[in-house]
Amino acid sequence: MESRKIPKKELVADLVKKVVFSHKSIDSQEELASLVEKELKKYDKDYVITPTRVKRIALEIKEIEVKAKTKKSLNMQKITSCPICNSPIDEIKVKNLANREIVIGYKCVKCGYQSDLEAFVPMKYIFVWKGDS
Repeated sequence: MESRKIPKKELVADLVKKVVFSHKSIDSQEELASLVEKELKKYDKDYVITPTRVKRIALEIKEIEVKAKTKKSLNMQKITSCPICNSPIDEIKVKNLANREIVIGYKCVKCGYQSDLEAFVPMKYIFVWKGDS
């Protein structure tokens, strides 16, 4: 059976910064995870990491902007947590002509993700270096 090790968050964060800085922009969560895992293997060949963990760590790095490409959903759906970072989500409300509040979209309290009532299903993540060069 193959031995597997989970790397410390600090090491992963350092490598995510290094990889995104060197590429400036990475067009998918899977590509970023693959590049980070390649760097991790230089430290220990048994290190493994999932694309989801890499994305969650990248979301915490202020020098990296995480963008989400979304697809339209046919049904109006209520979401309770952010589809990007899993944080709580607030409803964006306005008052209609009858002076009643209606929900027109959602906004994440942590990462700033916003959507209307239809376009919120993330299809692809893009990681962009926004720190100093």
